[in-house]
Amino acid sequence: MRTTKLTKVGNSTGLTLSRDVLAAAHLDRGDEVTVNVCDGRIEIARADDGYNKAMEMGRSFSVRYRRAMAALAK
Repeated sequence: MRTTKLTKVGNSTGLTLSRDVLAAAHLDRGDEVTVNVCDGRIEIARADDGYNKAMEMGRSFSVRYRRAMAALAK
C-alpha cells in the first residue's frame, strides 16, 4: 500500500502514481482507464475496449430509436 496526496490540476483534482504502482497494474502513461467508486473506494482499471464499444453502440441505439423504445415501454 502506498500513500500519495491529491493535487489541484486546473479546476480538477489529480493523483500522481509512481512508476512501480503503474508497472504493478500493467499501466503506462497515456493508457485509457475506467474509474469506479464503490463503498468509498476508488478503483482504477484498464479500459476494456470491447465494453466501451458496446456501450457506445447502446447509446447510439437508444438515441436513434428513443420514440420506439418509449412506445414499447408503455
